[in-house]
Amino acid sequence: MNISFNVSKPGYTGINNGNNQYKDVEKKQLEAVIAEEAMMTPEQKMLYELLGGREAHMRNVMSNFNSDGDFIGPGGVVVPGMYHGEDGTVDRSTWQQLIDVSDESRQKMFDNVKREFIQENGISNGDTTKRSQVFREYQLSVKKEDRAKGTWTLQQYEGKYRSAMYAAVKAANPKWEPGQPFNPSILDSVTRESVESQLVKSGNTLVKRSSVSGSTLDIQV
Repeated sequence: MNISFNVSKPGYTGINNGNNQYKDVEKKQLEAVIAEEAMMTPEQKMLYELLGGREAHMRNVMSNFNSDGDFIGPGGVVVPGMYHGEDGTVDRSTWQQLIDVSDESRQKMFDNVKREFIQENGISNGDTTKRSQVFREYQLSVKKEDRAKGTWTLQQYEGKYRSAMYAAVKAANPKWEPGQPFNPSILDSVTRESVESQLVKSGNTLVKRSSVSGSTLDIQV
């Protein structure tokens, strides 16, 4: 779709509609921009034009994308390659895959899970967790095309680490419930290696070996 902008307004010199940034915005956002314009009252439309009209609007939208056309959100909060659409459902098969994740990144995730499990007595506390920092550090350490798949894989490990810690505390005290204090030394026997040795690949997820009947397929990571 070819769009002509009014470039006579002060402060606006036109948009380069040939680069990846503009093309991505046009593909993903232009229809919504036009729909917003169609809903404006005459008074709103007048103000809209005074403020720069569609060109200004598109410039504002484009600020959420980098020069490669990757959505990065306001201020670059989203790591390039990690955006999957507003609801996260855009072609899940392209990113919900298990791939190799380094020992270092898995260890950092294990250490964070253990620290938070002890600190919060087994409760997942969204107010204090630093898991997003672990994920972001990992994402920035790998190439863009592996970031979403690697994050999916690391999430699989994260859940299994937590489940193993829960099982260990429960085994030591069957009456224990999340939120109740426990002796942290119970977790001394729970290591990243001990947890991972019990995991096998099942489709695009990791499961405990005993839960996959007859399976002997280990994922090598």
